[in-house]
Amino acid sequence: MAVWPSGSNQSGYRNAAICPEGHVATSDIDLSPDLVGKHCKECGGFILTKCPSCENRIRGFYHVPGVLSLAPYNPPNYCEDCGSAFPWVVARLKVATELTDELVISEDERVKIKESLNDITRNTPRMSVAVIRLKKLLGSAKNAVGQTLWKITIDL
Repeated sequence: MAVWPSGSNQSGYRNAAICPEGHVATSDIDLSPDLVGKHCKECGGFILTKCPSCENRIRGFYHVPGVLSLAPYNPPNYCEDCGSAFPWVVARLKVATELTDELVISEDERVKIKESLNDITRNTPRMSVAVIRLKKLLGSAKNAVGQTLWKITIDL
């Protein structure tokens, strides 16, 4: 049973600890500080508790006193304070861009995919266009590169 630390009788976002690859150590540092090591247990990367760009906290779980949430925690793509992409988004975009260069497609299709990759990470109207475009261009991919790129875009 989880015991909330003192001062937790207020609703609000907790602080998260996440590695640069996006592996979540904890979505609530105060509740489970024992889960926050120096390195990620999945990849060995350093655990981040602050935005590398502005040093403000990484938004974690939203706590409401007396309410048990079973909703999964998804790390944010962008810092709420400075707007910078978090390292896990940058890493996935870099890999997706590299994989796009490995696809056997026209240069026009390659450019469209690369343009869509940035749009898919932002919750804007362009995201819908990007999702449809990527489904169209990658949805029928039969080779391992295309399938891997499709999986990465879904995870973004």
